[in-house]
Amino acid sequence: MKTLFAAVLATLAIMASLAAPAHAQQGRGPATPEEQERVVQLAAAADKDPLGTMASADGRWFEKWADEVPDYMFGPDNGVFWVMTKAAKGELKRVVRFQHTVSTAAFQIRHHMLDPKKDPAQMEAKTLAGVEGLLRAYASLLAKNPDNRSAKLDEAIAIRDKGGLAAFVKALPPMPER
Repeated sequence: MKTLFAAVLATLAIMASLAAPAHAQQGRGPATPEEQERVVQLAAAADKDPLGTMASADGRWFEKWADEVPDYMFGPDNGVFWVMTKAAKGELKRVVRFQHTVSTAAFQIRHHMLDPKKDPAQMEAKTLAGVEGLLRAYASLLAKNPDNRSAKLDEAIAIRDKGGLAAFVKALPPMPER
């Protein structure tokens, strides 16, 4: 009987711990002006030190916040799909993924884009902002450690420097359907 009671308590504890984040998210209100400003400042800091920013308490806060805030949708796009499947390897993937997310979040906040998937022009602008942000972060990483080199990202920087980044981003292959 004690074993059954302990098993039931353990099951209830697990169920409660799984339900708590969902319940907390339901009670979560829209992004506050202070949070929005914090994201914009975080994106600027990440441009200069993406690895340090990602590993910081602010970086960890941002990742949790981006998952929980109900009024903004920061989902993936063709730019992050391209970098994750073609352009970055190893630890560089994690850093540029973070940078892409914080860059697009800051862009969406500055332009009051709650859900860019609803408008193709907004989605294209968001994707471009994310690629621009990850290229800034990549340049910072490369300046600190040339071993972070990626031929695809170097190519994208060369295209950007010639004024063709918008066309490059527009021509990226679409993400596969889920």
